[in-house]
Amino acid sequence: MAFEPLRLSLVRPTFRAWLVLPIVSVVRVTPVATSADTSYRIPPQRNRWVRPRGRVRPMKLHVRSMLFRSPRSKLLAGVASFAAIALFTLILPATVASGNAASTSTLVDGGVLRLALGATDHLTFHEPDGTGGYMTSAAATQSITNSSGCRLAPGGDLVTFSPVPSNNFVGFVSDAIGVRGSSEGNGQPCGRIDAPNQQLILDLGDGLASKVIDYAEIDLELKFGATARITGFLDGAQVGLAEDYSSTGSDSGPDSADGDNYRVRFPETGTTTADRLVISIFTPTGGASLEGGADGTPACDGDDSPACGGDGSLGGPSNLNTTDTLFHLLEADGALDCTTNNVATQGGNGTPTSTLTRVENVGGATCTPIPYNLDSSIGQCEDVPSYQCILLQKDLFGQNAQFFWHVAWVPEPGEYQEEDTQFNYGFGYQDLQLCLADDGDLDTFPELPPKAANAPPGAPDLDPWCVVFTSTTLDQATGLVTVEEEYYGSGDPLGKRG
Repeated sequence: MAFEPLRLSLVRPTFRAWLVLPIVSVVRVTPVATSADTSYRIPPQRNRWVRPRGRVRPMKLHVRSMLFRSPRSKLLAGVASFAAIALFTLILPATVASGNAASTSTLVDGGVLRLALGATDHLTFHEPDGTGGYMTSAAATQSITNSSGCRLAPGGDLVTFSPVPSNNFVGFVSDAIGVRGSSEGNGQPCGRIDAPNQQLILDLGDGLASKVIDYAEIDLELKFGATARITGFLDGAQVGLAEDYSSTGSDSGPDSADGDNYRVRFPETGTTTADRLVISIFTPTGGASLEGGADGTPACDGDDSPACGGDGSLGGPSNLNTTDTLFHLLEADGALDCTTNNVATQGGNGTPTSTLTRVENVGGATCTPIPYNLDSSIGQCEDVPSYQCILLQKDLFGQNAQFFWHVAWVPEPGEYQEEDTQFNYGFGYQDLQLCLADDGDLDTFPELPPKAANAPPGAPDLDPWCVVFTSTTLDQATGLVTVEEEYYGSGDPLGKRG
């Protein structure tokens, strides 16, 4: 489950300030106007039959379990009714997909990665054009060529391909990418991932270090009755469920144009956030090749995935209109877990500095990495030069995550004992409250306060965020004050900016 942006507005008597998150962002006013060899096999979780795109054959679809199941959190009951509220952001672009092929993530559109094999063999990265589409010209290109025999040559930093087992190598032959085993020749098997133990790993490279994949429309060729499995990973941890895509016939003959090709969407419905995709074969026999439209495999449509129905196909005629393999990307600074890689810091040099620390999930539930995007600015919040703001965006994958967020604001005019900061969750201003003392539950973190009696109608109860620390320090030379605050947030607050 992806999480929606939350509008939190902060108000003090000597300035106005906003906290807007998709999940969280904060804005305050200041006079300053500066710019400021591993196998990834997993038990099957979702199995579907896909249809070859050249000849029409019966298709069966089996959804074996939900992608995510979200545990209840301390504030779930208080925010569940806001799931349909509209999404907006302040600092980063609000576009999340091309045309009508919408993403459900709160992270913003990061562009499209295209794999084209056929007349030209390359990967290209296309940035958003600011209107909901993508630039025609590529911002970066990575060639797909052979180095010796059928071995795939490295070329660029958009994607890194690697094989399992590690003593095999990635092969490229006849417009197909696969894994070549030590006993295989330079023919068709070199461009195929074969059962029982070969896997093709696709990692986003250094050139896309600030991106994650939220869905892909992939051209697969399946042979010998294969069931291909695709699994997503983020920062080394599996994200969501593996999905299986089964052919509708044995197809043990030679290549038959797009008669043995399948357009598969991963995930079949909804979105993920992954920096690694692993393609393997789940059946005891069979093989699959990663292709890029050379056989004319039509774009994803409603028969391939409900998400591709109507104008929902990224490669469809209403959007990119291509047979390429497509990876839709989101902006993400990195991933946070709950232990060794759980702190992110951003800002400074004339903009607010914020430090986000992720702690254990509510109730000590299993913690998996989440992608995040953290930003800060001055004068870019609502076109008001004196506003300063910070922005946090993240996808929680149904986890009831908990955070401490420390903000050091840019120096500003102030006065002694300013009034309470106020938040706006989309229902009007309300005072930011102190957190409550820990109630003796399993964690040692504070508790979220109930909403105040004067909170606007419809405001969530409990407050999604509360303050645990605040200080004001006077610079005796300039007369300006530096305000530092720390917030505690638990679970999945929902809201809007608008």
